[in-house]
Amino acid sequence: MEQRGEQTHEIVCRDRVAITAVVAAYNEEAYIGRCLHGLLAQEGLSDDFEILVIDGMSTDRTADIVRSFPEYGTRIKLLSNPRRLQVYAWNEALQQARGEYFAMILAHAEYGPDYFASCLEVTRRTGAVAVGGVQRPFGTGLLGQAIAWCMSTALGMGNARFRYTSHEEETDSVFSIFSRTARLRAIGGYDESLPFDEDSDLNYRLRQNGGKLIVSPRIHVRYHVRRSLKALWKQMFCYGYWRRFTQLKHGGRVPLRVFAPAALVAALVFSVMLAATPLRIAALAVPGLYCGFLLVGALGALRRAGAGALLVPAVLATMHVAYGTGWWKALLSRRRRMAAAPA
Repeated sequence: MEQRGEQTHEIVCRDRVAITAVVAAYNEEAYIGRCLHGLLAQEGLSDDFEILVIDGMSTDRTADIVRSFPEYGTRIKLLSNPRRLQVYAWNEALQQARGEYFAMILAHAEYGPDYFASCLEVTRRTGAVAVGGVQRPFGTGLLGQAIAWCMSTALGMGNARFRYTSHEEETDSVFSIFSRTARLRAIGGYDESLPFDEDSDLNYRLRQNGGKLIVSPRIHVRYHVRRSLKALWKQMFCYGYWRRFTQLKHGGRVPLRVFAPAALVAALVFSVMLAATPLRIAALAVPGLYCGFLLVGALGALRRAGAGALLVPAVLATMHVAYGTGWWKALLSRRRRMAAAPA
């Protein structure tokens, strides 16, 4: 790339670009087109960027859609990921990236036209090692609206503020990491012993090495939520299952919100056991309190989710119980082996 007269940062090498945007995809034909359109429409950049789509051997039209873009072969490159999981895609992209900055992009999300420019501005102004936007969940239909609401509130996500904060702040994790490529390479990239929750692990390691993470609502991201309770259960179960191993690796760095769903599941199981004893009346305490919590959630969702608020109790229960069940399964089945996994 040629050097320009009034560059706003240091990209001067002909074989480099300012940003490498990495899209990890597997069977994303419903979303990949909108995701790429958003990335290609970026504004406010004085330097070029590249898009690497790392396809996990999709069996649908994902790869065909990527190849259909006029920018395919120039700005857009398509690489194969035979091992399918995203963690391998991120590391492959780190090896291939020409950009000074590395943007972790989810095919399930849409990125605003000022996404890259906003990430650069927040990074330079704050000195953060990584930045990210507030995840704005979006869903269609009553169930989609209910899931979107639950994923954008503390009732559903605890104090994971990158999902709903209204102001810029330092945080323990950011959504869709935007960081310097050299910094990510210096800490060894993504940990492939964690096939899920690898982004959280990377966040913790960046902070452990003295970095500051900043979430900013100026960085616009719209995230498409799962379309069914079954898919939501699977997603949240994986979150809970693999977060347990991240917790083993990082100890006290993992926030306390991780324990809440696991504690709920344990309390509900204990209540069922208690129901078979003379203390059966006491067994109603936890389920009763939790039902009250779900009712509060439904009432709170009325203004934003409309009729979808009727499904909020089912969505919240799915999210909490799935996450907690995953956490307990990880604790009881694989703790010793994963604790010994390489860092």
